[in-house]
Amino acid sequence: MNERAIGWDIHRKFSMVSVREITPEGEVVVVERRRLEHADRAAMHSFLSTQHPQTPVAMEGAFGWPWIADLVEACGLDPHLGHPPALRVLAKHQAKSDRRDADRLGEFYLLGIFPESYLAPPEVRQLRERIRHRMALSHLRQILKNRMHALLHRLGILHDFSDVFGVEGRQFLDALELPAASRAVLSSDCRLLDAVTEHMQEIEQWMTQNLEEDETVRLLQSIPGIGLILAHVLKAEIGEIERFPSRRHLCGYVGLAPISDDSADRHGPRHCSVACNHTLRWALIEAAGVVVNRVRHKAPRLFKLYLRLSHGGQSDKNSAKVAVARELAEIVHLVWKKQQPYSADPPPRSGSVPVTRYRRKQGNNKRSRSRCAG
Repeated sequence: MNERAIGWDIHRKFSMVSVREITPEGEVVVVERRRLEHADRAAMHSFLSTQHPQTPVAMEGAFGWPWIADLVEACGLDPHLGHPPALRVLAKHQAKSDRRDADRLGEFYLLGIFPESYLAPPEVRQLRERIRHRMALSHLRQILKNRMHALLHRLGILHDFSDVFGVEGRQFLDALELPAASRAVLSSDCRLLDAVTEHMQEIEQWMTQNLEEDETVRLLQSIPGIGLILAHVLKAEIGEIERFPSRRHLCGYVGLAPISDDSADRHGPRHCSVACNHTLRWALIEAAGVVVNRVRHKAPRLFKLYLRLSHGGQSDKNSAKVAVARELAEIVHLVWKKQQPYSADPPPRSGSVPVTRYRRKQGNNKRSRSRCAG
């Protein structure tokens, strides 16, 4: 058990730090408090260099923590990241100030109740930067397309193109005779769309070049519905599969594990938690959509689950798609953990009775019962 810890309350331009220590009587006392300006890196280095090596530093997983965690680690200390919602629950009904927040972080760690979160290493964070940038560009591209669709709708222009932004569709847009303002807006949106698409292609080219060097990405691509882009997203957001002891833990982290809302004799509907990795949940729901709409023949078991929960695709289709996404999360955990590609027909479990033997045994039982009846 540690006898000293540092609570680090992060703000945009400064941090409030509090050095806490446990006395022989078991009381947690304040050894030192200091306000560190982020612009004065020399003062931050000076403070950290005076601390004992490997002293735990407890900080909240709020905005701007990565560079501070790297600085703390470079100075020989041990950074730990706290889960913000859980920290708010622990600090409920207590006085709040920058000083008290820093005191509480160190105190929680020394008392063993610090709700620790995953502190992604620098290489994982760098991979996430690239992946999330592509996601942001994808959202921006969709916004631009929606703006252009809305412009055509306002002008009453109809077309039969399945994709008006393809080669022939772009020729159609360029040939339209529009009012001056509408033409200027449409041309501007088209140029922006081309620029965003070009940046996305650069990131996708990087993913393709690095695919051969990443066995995990190649294994994840064997799962139905998961292509190159989603495989990289899963790899970046999960980081290390070892931090999830079981498939249930991964489903809970993704926010695809149903949560009950029961009280007494009332049984409320199950719902998914909003406290999750939203990027990872988006990726798995996207993969579920691909399974349902495009590659259902590669995952018949998942498609049957979708049909059963959606009543043949007639109702509750979104809930059924979320259930398929949960199954995909479990498959991701299994494939990554065992380092084996996905198979639509998994091998039988050890000790299980083969289907042929079971059916033969059932048939023998029926014949014996018929003899007894005769």
